[in-house]
Amino acid sequence: MSKSKRQPDSVSTRRRVKRAKRGWFYGKRPIFQFVGLFAVIMGACYAVTMIDAVEKKILPAYMQYYASASAMVMNVFGEGAEAKGTSVVSKRYSVNIKQGCDALAPSALFIAAVLAFPGSIRSKVPGLIVGTLVLAVINLVRIISLYYTGIHYPRWFETMHVDVWQPVFILLSLTLWVLWALWVMPRGPRPKTDAQTPV
Repeated sequence: MSKSKRQPDSVSTRRRVKRAKRGWFYGKRPIFQFVGLFAVIMGACYAVTMIDAVEKKILPAYMQYYASASAMVMNVFGEGAEAKGTSVVSKRYSVNIKQGCDALAPSALFIAAVLAFPGSIRSKVPGLIVGTLVLAVINLVRIISLYYTGIHYPRWFETMHVDVWQPVFILLSLTLWVLWALWVMPRGPRPKTDAQTPV
């Protein structure tokens, strides 16, 4: 008799546990969707860079653009630099722009986060354009700063290149995404306050 009384309780307990687990999953579903879609887009971005035509033609042309833009900006200040392929060369110093110095990884991080985040295409397009342009300008600043670091503080070049700029760049791309996400997130109605008329 005691077993027959406890059995319904155990069954109902298991059902409540299952419902709780299901409810927890559905409550976290947007997070799982964001993480899954983010991982897929990041994988697709890296897969594109491994295509032979992209790796041998598009990426070198992209890095040559950075070399030309960097030399042009430095020449505004009378540096006398010129772009030779993917290198920025002057009488004082030269830097070679390689993969990893092209802002592709931070840009891919930002793009994947924006595309994976729930929102309309209308809100994502300006975010993608502005964000990638900001990252491109910051990367230009990075290349120029490394050039002058190599001239004035050559022993700190690798530290600035690897230990400072790389994590800073990732942090900047995440910061841009957070700012964009805060911009597109719906805002609740402001609480109404009763206006008091002066006596």
